[in-house]
Amino acid sequence: MERLALLVLGLWLGLLVASSAVATVNFRTVDRLLGPGQRPELARTLEPVPPEGRRFALRHLVSEVNRWIFRTGGIAQLALAAAVTVLLWPAGGTLRWLALAALAITAVQAVGLAGAIASFGRPLDFVPRPLPPDLARRFGLLHGAYVIGDMAKALLLAVLSVLLLRRPPA
Repeated sequence: MERLALLVLGLWLGLLVASSAVATVNFRTVDRLLGPGQRPELARTLEPVPPEGRRFALRHLVSEVNRWIFRTGGIAQLALAAAVTVLLWPAGGTLRWLALAALAITAVQAVGLAGAIASFGRPLDFVPRPLPPDLARRFGLLHGAYVIGDMAKALLLAVLSVLLLRRPPA
């Protein structure tokens, strides 16, 4: 059971890192696509759209992709968290408590934060940058809480993995 838990932890940690990387790359891609190295075909296609509208449209697109990643990724992480908790429950002690902590963080993110970020963030896709301070602060707090949760979760998953690797095989 513990070796299977280690495999699930690896999948979970991989999903966590990949989703964060993809979300970051998505937004950077908008700037790259609209920047000085813009492909001529894209420039011709977007020519009828004012420059600010181009950025809004592409940022909205990547925001929708990121919302989908975090919504479905959150459900997948909940399943992985439940699996790890079930697999490590018989081990008791520290392993059980760390698995429960990771499950709790994942539940808060999936049930509370992801929906709040999506519903608050969607209307912001078309607000000119920089955002007004009150909106930027509120979105920043929500997003920051999610990122801190991801970092705490990654640390918990790494600690669980190390503890499992150090245990003698059953």
